[in-house]
Amino acid sequence: MRRFTIKLALANAMILGVGLVIPPFAPLASSWVWLAVVCWYFGLTLLLNRWIQSAMHRSSMQFITAVNGSTAIKMFSSLAMVLAYLVLFDGSFRIHFVLGLFVVFAVNTVLLVIESQNHAPQDLN
Repeated sequence: MRRFTIKLALANAMILGVGLVIPPFAPLASSWVWLAVVCWYFGLTLLLNRWIQSAMHRSSMQFITAVNGSTAIKMFSSLAMVLAYLVLFDGSFRIHFVLGLFVVFAVNTVLLVIESQNHAPQDLN
């Protein structure tokens, strides 16, 4: 669990750093909104990983429900963030925000899936 937290923190810090280096994305990346989005996904991924890890020791059906539920939670929270951004911030940097949010979503989801597979019981049929 500790290694996953470190990997996740490094990946999210890299996302923040790369965002500051890309010139068209830099104004959004230096705002508090972008920092809040990246921190939200970091915390949400840690919580969802804890849910998946606890469900892993119960039953295979609960494990599948936890994985599918975590993906649904991330997708609906992404939709809510996009809608909130478009309504609250008059659409400035809207394409940058949506593409950046997709990158943050994808990176965090890939790391979560890899971590879930690493600890899933290997059942030979």
